[in-house]
Amino acid sequence: MIAHLRDYCHSIDVIRLRPQWSKVKSLLHLFSSKPMTLPYFYSRRLQDLVRRRLQEEKINVIVVFSSCMAQFVPHDVAVYKIIDFADVDSDKWFQYAKHVKFPFSMIYQLEGQRLRKYEISLASRYDCCTVVSQVEEHLFRSYSDRFILSTVPNGVDLEYFQPREREPDQPLMICMGVRDYYANVDGVLYFHRRILPHIRSRFPQVKFTVLGGNPTRAIRRLGRSENVTITGYVKDVRPFLNRATVCVVPLRIARGVQNKILEAMASGLPVVATSRAAEGIDARPGRDLVVADDPVEFAARTVKLLFDRQLQQKLSRNARKLVESKYHWNNCLQKLDLILEAIPERSPETTANLSLASSSSSGNGSVLER
Repeated sequence: MIAHLRDYCHSIDVIRLRPQWSKVKSLLHLFSSKPMTLPYFYSRRLQDLVRRRLQEEKINVIVVFSSCMAQFVPHDVAVYKIIDFADVDSDKWFQYAKHVKFPFSMIYQLEGQRLRKYEISLASRYDCCTVVSQVEEHLFRSYSDRFILSTVPNGVDLEYFQPREREPDQPLMICMGVRDYYANVDGVLYFHRRILPHIRSRFPQVKFTVLGGNPTRAIRRLGRSENVTITGYVKDVRPFLNRATVCVVPLRIARGVQNKILEAMASGLPVVATSRAAEGIDARPGRDLVVADDPVEFAARTVKLLFDRQLQQKLSRNARKLVESKYHWNNCLQKLDLILEAIPERSPETTANLSLASSSSSGNGSVLER
């Protein structure tokens, strides 16, 4: 990833986090008023790098990606600041709290409350805030309507992901996503335990492949089951998308836009998803994808797709048309261009941009770009 970014950035600094130590730092703040997310991602080295950039260079705009990275930007810095919340992270913690037992339910509920307060505080200090979907925008506005808030949706590379002809007798379901991320782990285990048995009762030989790096022990154990494959990290997901019959997205916990759905749709692969997983995408259930929440209904609709070639083709065509019209990266990023173009002019010598970003959901790094 870093090598690709160098083509677009003047300079990049990467700080590697140690997940185990980050968890310890988070737990040490359990009884403070600070969200535990902040110490997890905190790095003194990154803090010093940001401070040095601000002191030594003329910065025109600071763009922060995700609330956890805003802690590195001084409150009083006199620079136009944009924060991309992407998802409303605080709400995910409230969702987590509903799916775990005490005492974790209490801890996650507390983290949701702290993080929501922090998000509101950040929004009041930044010149512009963005999120990835109308659903996220409506949720954030329910906290307060005083913020300058815009929607800049995620997109998909339509040249990279292309529809391919599939064999009509290929009974394969796939599920994608980083496998040490709690929401993804919960989704796969829920599917295997509550949904897959109903599918197997109708279609005993159907295969189920789980894609994604860093699979947890619980996920790896699923590979012992008949016709279940756990791949771990794969460099290119397209061969799996092209061989599959259906992409299942059984998330019970979700916020924002699920890129895994956009990638499947761009590849012409029919999708069966929960309403949580699909809500951030402007798609029509039954036309562009299939939505079901009840385990029995989810299984029944997946089985129908596995057997119904005409339905597969219909969803495939409609899904591709949808992403072409609404989720091409060029169209999505035009909204960000408009935000940047509307920034008040600064003095001529002020030319550089500073960007702070957290890593992928596995949380193993933080990036400073200029």
